[in-house]
Amino acid sequence: MALSLMQAIHCRWSAVEPLCALLPGGRLATGLSPDPGLPRAVVSLQSDRPLAACNDGSTVRLIGLRFQVFHGNYDAAAAIVEQIDAAFDRTDFDLDDGQRVIEMRRTGGGQRQQDDGVWQMNIDFVCMVHIFKEKIA
Repeated sequence: MALSLMQAIHCRWSAVEPLCALLPGGRLATGLSPDPGLPRAVVSLQSDRPLAACNDGSTVRLIGLRFQVFHGNYDAAAAIVEQIDAAFDRTDFDLDDGQRVIEMRRTGGGQRQQDDGVWQMNIDFVCMVHIFKEKIA
């Protein structure tokens, strides 16, 4: 399930022209970034918990995601975060096999400057995901 969601995140990122102009989709990693170069972004799974079981056997889950943007320039990092927010906050989209993100909503974020001067900006989201019965097992 999470892989399907992550694939959809990557596809959506690559399809948003203003976001790709600031940071191409190839600079977005899942989990840990193998490339220490700048600028870069990482999306990671923060939480996954059931919300509801439906009569048809499907479930609704709340999945927490965090985007981390690493950049040497504060304004450039902030512009990327702004575009991530515009691309993903209050959106819905299909996943593989008819599953669906019912709503993706921003829940928070933060920023800090690391000792080496690199800016790290976080933006957190929660995804409400409808998963069909045959995909649970």
